[in-house]
Amino acid sequence: MSSQFLLNMALHTSGIGFFVSLISEILLLVLIVYKSRESFGHYKYLMIVYNVVLIMYSIATSNANLAAHSTETSYVLFRMYNGPNRTVGPLFILQFCTMYVTMLIILSVHFIYRYVAIFYHRYIWIFNKFYLGLWVLGSFTLGMLLISLKYFFLGEFPHFTEQLREEFLTNYNLTMDQVLYNGPIYYICDEKDVCTKPIGVWLTMLALCSCFVICLAVMGYFGTRCYYRLYQMKSELSEHTRKMQKQLLFALVIQAGIPIVIMYTPTALLLVSPIVGVSFGAYSNIAVSMVAVYPPLDQLAIIWIIRDYRNAIKRE
Repeated sequence: MSSQFLLNMALHTSGIGFFVSLISEILLLVLIVYKSRESFGHYKYLMIVYNVVLIMYSIATSNANLAAHSTETSYVLFRMYNGPNRTVGPLFILQFCTMYVTMLIILSVHFIYRYVAIFYHRYIWIFNKFYLGLWVLGSFTLGMLLISLKYFFLGEFPHFTEQLREEFLTNYNLTMDQVLYNGPIYYICDEKDVCTKPIGVWLTMLALCSCFVICLAVMGYFGTRCYYRLYQMKSELSEHTRKMQKQLLFALVIQAGIPIVIMYTPTALLLVSPIVGVSFGAYSNIAVSMVAVYPPLDQLAIIWIIRDYRNAIKRE
């Protein structure tokens, strides 16, 4: 596949994915609001929050209309520059990145909720409407703080631009005046191939990668604990309660598994590959296309897994 084909694929996927995503997200939101059992408790509101975040993520993806490129020293997200002000365009990239990180943080909050609901049910009040608002506000705040580092340290700088100039011209026949970009450039090399490591870039990526690792560790630890606890409690719970808890936990695992496989793992690979001198070039756009089509896959999987939602669709 040519670089131009991969670029066009990434740019067009975000637009097509947006309409499909919006339909599936609105459908699931209606099902959560009107078809969730009372026994779902506060988890119903957490599901609503995550679905609203997904809608915001889809809007941000469509607005950003992103493509990607990696070299042996860098990985950048970029979009076409259509004027008139170069200060506005990068904000769309950062808006997408904020929703991308916030979605992962809120997803890890889901696992904390399931853990509390199974192990320490008397403390489930920490997820009531008021405290749930604090969880959500905290997730957004942390996401914005992390992405603000990208604004200050991974934005467009003359030495970054110069290093990317030949790559964009060779692969996409684009000048750097035609694109807006953001991303880590781990090594700044001169004409003699003497390279330096921008400390701001490395510290920013350390913060972002730490957030990713912590969130994945939270999901892995609490998810595993919940699974084994439900297995041990099968004789203590009613058949109905046990099935509902397992159903919600399975739905949560799928809800986490899909983005981990098609979103976060490819992104993590692209982010760290330049550190060891590996370049994926224009093929990075495949990962961007996968990021754009993730929401409908997630929504349809949840509708299929949760019996009440599945039956509601069948009856219509």
